[in-house]
Amino acid sequence: RRCKEHSKTIYHVFDGLSRDRLERYIFSLTDETYSLVAAREDLTGAECFRISLLDQLYWVLGTALGSLAGAYLDFNTTGIDFSLTALFLTVFTEQWLETKDHAPALIGLGVSIVCRLLFGADSFLLPTMGGMLCCLLVLDARRTKKGGESV
Repeated sequence: RRCKEHSKTIYHVFDGLSRDRLERYIFSLTDETYSLVAAREDLTGAECFRISLLDQLYWVLGTALGSLAGAYLDFNTTGIDFSLTALFLTVFTEQWLETKDHAPALIGLGVSIVCRLLFGADSFLLPTMGGMLCCLLVLDARRTKKGGESV
């Protein structure tokens, strides 16, 4: 099995807990890990594990160092919100260019826009995640029923 299948969507977290070696990746799945693993289809399970382990170590070490530095350093954080938006836009664009199936990305965009309009900027995140999960589950069920590839 390709390692990419282990971290493909949140659907696998709910539906695929018994899948081969998935339990090793559940707690280490981050945006960075997903981007690295999804970009390459030829990775072995051991390579995916090493990527996940290193990413997890970077997160823990970075958090600890950031916490210590934040306690002693005072700096202006203006612009950080824009840099995160730029990061996610870059990751989204890379994933869009790398894959042929854009349905999950379009579902994510559509549900996000609708929930933002319905619930406002302060309360749209949780409904968006729930809506995307439901839509992806329906899409996956339809594709599986037709004999196609899972989301």
